[in-house]
Amino acid sequence: MPTENANLRPVYVAKADMALSQLTSGGVLVREQLKKFLLVKIKASKVLKRVRVTTMQREQQEIPKMTTFGSRVWYPGVEMEELPIARRSRPGFDKVTLTSYEIMAQVNFPRYFLKAQVEMEGFRNTLLSYLALHGDRDFDDFIINGDTTNTTDDSLALHDGLIAGTTSNTYAAGTSALSSDILDRSQRTMPDEYAAQEGLVFWTSRNAQAAYRRELKDRGTGLGDSTIAQGNQNPPYGGIPVEWIPMFPTTLGIGGNETDLWHGDPKQFIFALHEQMEMETEYNIKSRSWTVVMTARKAQGFEHEPAGVLTTGLLST
Repeated sequence: MPTENANLRPVYVAKADMALSQLTSGGVLVREQLKKFLLVKIKASKVLKRVRVTTMQREQQEIPKMTTFGSRVWYPGVEMEELPIARRSRPGFDKVTLTSYEIMAQVNFPRYFLKAQVEMEGFRNTLLSYLALHGDRDFDDFIINGDTTNTTDDSLALHDGLIAGTTSNTYAAGTSALSSDILDRSQRTMPDEYAAQEGLVFWTSRNAQAAYRRELKDRGTGLGDSTIAQGNQNPPYGGIPVEWIPMFPTTLGIGGNETDLWHGDPKQFIFALHEQMEMETEYNIKSRSWTVVMTARKAQGFEHEPAGVLTTGLLST
């Protein structure tokens, strides 16, 4: 059986670290192939690796969750007596409903590309690696900027993302540069029961983070010195990293010069792909070209939306 010539592979594909067997009949990726596809995407992505990634067996899936037992569960006990009804704890139950929608990617290439780049059957593996590496921006964009009210981008309109989906806890910064005062207000906007959860971050745009870095630099403190000398890319506030995310919007607001700040644990956000992912190929003899189409179903949403905070009106310039 012909094998792929590794010397002819582009460098960006060689780095994919992916070894897939051939597709099953009908073009459906088997479970192991889908897992490897996701692993490569997670490696390449800055956001996807931080949220909760899973697969779905059905087009719609419900995930049960336990919310809270209330403010107190322990009370003084009396021998041979049970607690009165008012002091008995009952957990709250809820569910997360994920509804998937179809997405597709189409790649057209001339027939000589197959001969020039890879050999025979190995091309499918190479293409999966390529799509996994270069589609990471799309998935990050879906997670950050998804908005079902979007009328100009039908891809982003499929699901609400981190920004559009955070509605319970918000703070308006009033067109200001990101500062420790704003980070403090954002932190205090978080409900007490979620303020100590693990994995908390502040996510924003690059220029907004740079404004906070400048504030630290101007203080002349140890943290300010380390921000300059050591190139601290994610300076903390209250022990929580302030990170810039490439896909964060920078043209919001009336003047088109604003961005947002999201505060929470990214693992509260779920990104799911249906297990039935397909890749199909077709050769057009008239144009002497190949067409490759990948089809998947995507779903996303919060596991517990009230555990996050959205701050708006930050300067992005």
